[in-house]
Amino acid sequence: MRLLDYLTGLISLVALPFIAWWGINQSPQSAAMLEARLEAKALHSLRLAGIDWANVEMDGQTAILTGAAPSEDAVPEAASIVLRSSGGGGLLFGGVSQIMARVEAAAPVWPYVWQAEKTAEGRFVLSGHVPSRAVQTILMEEAAAVSLGPVINDMKLAAGAPEGNWQGIARLAIGQLAQLKSGKAELAGYALSLRGSAPDDAARAAVPATIHGVAAPFRGAAILEGVPFWSAAISDGAMVLSGLAPTETTRRALLAAAKRGFEGEIRDEMVVADTQVTDWVDTAVSGLARFTDFEAGRLAFDPVAGGFVVEGAATPGTIQLLRQDMTASDGNWRVVIMAEAAAPAEAAALRVAADPAPLRCEAGLNELLAGSEVSFEPGEARFRRESAGGLDQFAALAQGCATMELLVDEDTLNQARASAIADYLEGAGVRRPRLAAIGSGTAEGAQVMDFVEPQTTSRPLEFTGRERSGK
Repeated sequence: MRLLDYLTGLISLVALPFIAWWGINQSPQSAAMLEARLEAKALHSLRLAGIDWANVEMDGQTAILTGAAPSEDAVPEAASIVLRSSGGGGLLFGGVSQIMARVEAAAPVWPYVWQAEKTAEGRFVLSGHVPSRAVQTILMEEAAAVSLGPVINDMKLAAGAPEGNWQGIARLAIGQLAQLKSGKAELAGYALSLRGSAPDDAARAAVPATIHGVAAPFRGAAILEGVPFWSAAISDGAMVLSGLAPTETTRRALLAAAKRGFEGEIRDEMVVADTQVTDWVDTAVSGLARFTDFEAGRLAFDPVAGGFVVEGAATPGTIQLLRQDMTASDGNWRVVIMAEAAAPAEAAALRVAADPAPLRCEAGLNELLAGSEVSFEPGEARFRRESAGGLDQFAALAQGCATMELLVDEDTLNQARASAIADYLEGAGVRRPRLAAIGSGTAEGAQVMDFVEPQTTSRPLEFTGRERSGK
């Protein structure tokens, strides 16, 4: 018996180093195995929660959280999920004991687009970019209150939401969709657009008025299904004029405006009828002067919906001058333009060749401006009518340049012209430049795009391109 005890002790003594090695390196509670297990469970829990921006590395039982966080509340949310991913923490339970965050802010997304859709069955689908989990929850609750079924959530956290009451505009869009039979709203940057089918004339009047009246800096436009009072439509190389004309004289005026600019076939299906609504014809004639340059689309007048709607495809310069002409015309009717900017082939080639270096951008912009391709009416913030082609080239070149700001002299005309440039670029698909007012001194060292036009004449503008700092 004593011999057996000695042998057992000897075997234990020999096995002790192996047991120690196994306990340190191979046991489920060993440092290496524990870290691997905790890391795998943490990553799995993050992915199950739809968090794909965060990564985890373990240092013992301390989780190191890295990645580019799309919002401020994304970090504590990810940290909370990681902390719970393996149960209780501490040495006894072997879970994650603490979080060390080494995250950075994600780059702003552009274009920043959020969408809400109401299906024909009355269900809501929310998708696109959303600035935080908190806002996402609010929008889901807003949609759930009016949805005829579970709300589908395809929204993703993203940095770069426009400044201002973004959440309020998105909630307003959901509320207006609820009044329609079906439809879709899109909030792209500062532009809110809504298309859909209204249940009655009351909704066809109320919804566009509410969307159009959103608070600045946001802008709203709505197009709802319905038979227009009058319209001009371009398709397959032909234009069709249809609807009601108050008098034979107005019918002829509309037909003449179409013939002046449209080279294809024109079919006149207008009917002369004595109507109470007559103060829209001048605006329609003004619009036809540029609408004839559209590739395809429709220009329609609908007094129930509150005015004119224009949709279709045209170059950015054509759309800009159409908006300029129609809004300048006398009349009390709204003008809603939801046309798609399509760059001409020569402008697309210019964009491909654009060098994003600030000095190259400056040279390219000034070359266009020096030749008066883009110019304003004397003493006004309105582009000259012959600027359409130059505006297209201007937008194409700006597409390839770094994000910039417009630095303007503190002059009313300059401010208005700078705003016109910014509005045009945004409508053409270029990220809207920020406007910064300065005094009459120099602006050395400012990382902006200088807008210099001290005179109230129509001489060419001058730009100095530098990379934009901040968001």
